[in-house]
Amino acid sequence: MHMFSGMISVLALLFSIASFAYVNYDRRVKLLLRPRKGNWYALDRATNGTETIFRGIIEIYNQSSRANAVRGYRFWIDNNGAHEDLESEMVCISDEQETSESFNVTPLPIAAYTGTEAHIYAIVKGVHRLPGNHLPVTVEVEDIHGKRYTAVVRASRTERLLAGR
Repeated sequence: MHMFSGMISVLALLFSIASFAYVNYDRRVKLLLRPRKGNWYALDRATNGTETIFRGIIEIYNQSSRANAVRGYRFWIDNNGAHEDLESEMVCISDEQETSESFNVTPLPIAAYTGTEAHIYAIVKGVHRLPGNHLPVTVEVEDIHGKRYTAVVRASRTERLLAGR
């Protein structure tokens, strides 16, 4: 009987240690950045005619039991082998129907074990070759803990950009 109660105590201790380890492992910050499936990334001519606007939607998933938030966005491309940062900041655009859309929103809160979509926007300066008729853009998101996550998306030209209007 004494050996059985000692064995139960050891098993209880092992289960407690395993539970504690799992809870601490689960509380680590873990975001997952994914390109949205489909044709969600567009290159369009800016109103000044000398720049190109990149915009789209990425999906951000929080795989942790802790709430998190996006505190910054960064975009870059490789222009013929040279790293080129794109200009970006939080932008609100209104159209004729008086609807507005916000891009690069910060802070963008993400509850535990959920996901959200983030509308992204950047300015591409200069002329670029488009391999395969797409411009690969690297999107980087920084969370409130300072961790950075990246995804590469493929932006295609809009009809307006192709027509030169």
